[in-house]
Amino acid sequence: MRPRITPDEAQKLWNDYRSGDMYALANIMQGYYSDLFHWGLRLHGEREFVKDCIQDMFVNLWKTQQSVVDNAAAPVSNVRSYLLVALKTRILRELSKKHVTHQSMLSDEYSFSVEFSSDLRLIDEEHEVYQVRKLEGVLNSLSERQKELIYLRFYQSLSFEQIAEVMNLSRQSVYNLLQKSLGSLRKHYHLS
Repeated sequence: MRPRITPDEAQKLWNDYRSGDMYALANIMQGYYSDLFHWGLRLHGEREFVKDCIQDMFVNLWKTQQSVVDNAAAPVSNVRSYLLVALKTRILRELSKKHVTHQSMLSDEYSFSVEFSSDLRLIDEEHEVYQVRKLEGVLNSLSERQKELIYLRFYQSLSFEQIAEVMNLSRQSVYNLLQKSLGSLRKHYHLS
């Protein structure tokens, strides 16, 4: 698996894919697979399900390459954001099929969890482990949308515009939700 690709590399690969280069799509998948997998696990914790959704998403892109080329009116300005939205849509669609629930009813009901990497289990100092677990608990006390926003902003390093696109919110709503989330984190982290 190759390391994460830069936005400029991704844009070039996307343009190559739109020109018919299927190897470019494979390189995009390899470059963003880790980000997509971790994002998918935040939306649904079943690893194989997430892997299948990622694979289905890329197979669909491969099959519909010509329609992507023909749809010049809707260019992709940020490949990573586009893929995060596509994966979220795919996961919600597959979950709605499994649970025979309409997607619009499901869109605000999905689960989103925050867990720090397993490297933290290696921390020797008990106080640091306590602080990390305390923060993890406070993060998980936030609403699903707030956790999703925190994850996209600070773990995926997306811009406010990209977050707005992924979460289907206005830019102002993203600002407001972030301020509310950070305020809640400050309040509850000091209290606990």
